Amino acid sequence: MPLTTTTPKLIIFTDLDGTLLDRETYSFEPARTALYMIRFKKIPVILSSSKTRAEIEYYQKKIKINDPFISENGGAVFIPKDYFSFSFPYHRELDGYFVVELGISYSKIIEVLNSIREETGIPIKGFFDLTEEELTSLCGLSLREAIFARKREYDEPFIIEDGEKGVEIVKEKIKEKGMDYVWAGKFHHISGKNDKGKAVEILKELYENQFFSIRTVGIGDSLNDLPMLSAVDHPIFLKEEGGLLPETLRSNRNLTLVNGTGPKAWNEAILNELNELET
Repeated sequence: MPLTTTTPKLIIFTDLDGTLLDRETYSFEPARTALYMIRFKKIPVILSSSKTRAEIEYYQKKIKINDPFISENGGAVFIPKDYFSFSFPYHRELDGYFVVELGISYSKIIEVLNSIREETGIPIKGFFDLTEEELTSLCGLSLREAIFARKREYDEPFIIEDGEKGVEIVKEKIKEKGMDYVWAGKFHHISGKNDKGKAVEILKELYENQFFSIRTVGIGDSLNDLPMLSAVDHPIFLKEEGGLLPETLRSNRNLTLVNGTGPKAWNEAILNELNELET
């Protein structure tokens, strides 16, 4: 990678489910035009998702990108070892990555979730409790994807089986125990004090060191994307029909609001961004 550019280097941070991927089919086919242009222009695309490292690696191979990525709602940043031309602090090396960890251990997260279930009597089911076969049925995943989805390290998705009556109670219990709660569009999530925004800030600093001048774009569709969208220069929010714009985004003058979700809306938003840069 070059050390400098004469114009700001564009860096794209994107959510997956309901954004680059269709929320039901997990297809990114309608986004192929924008993805082709991104590869042609050598623009880094940082996948930032509630998905696990194994899941994100699976989609990186399918999409044909090899940039750093952010797993499990900012639990960790995985940076390929030969990616940046300088050294930087990290917590561990793993399978060809330098890993910057922001989350807490998965075992601690499960311990807290189990204690909340016991204390409240609310019927909570996490991915930890589900078999791969149950996940394929619940999420529409293939068996391989379900196996990847259960390889969690920093975050636990869960469902509440009593018609969501206990959501507020569970949210308060999570906060009382010093953990964070977020709704990611399909599942509730419990994690440590990590979020996508903190992970984005780390990568922004590294990219600024590499290119000196950068322009960051973030695109998402859910509440767990808000920290990421707040951390970038140009946030893009994909709003489903009848959905509300989150309060924290309403005052952001740089916000682009797109009606529609999934890869078709993602493709439109990114192509518009690329066209604006050229003009």
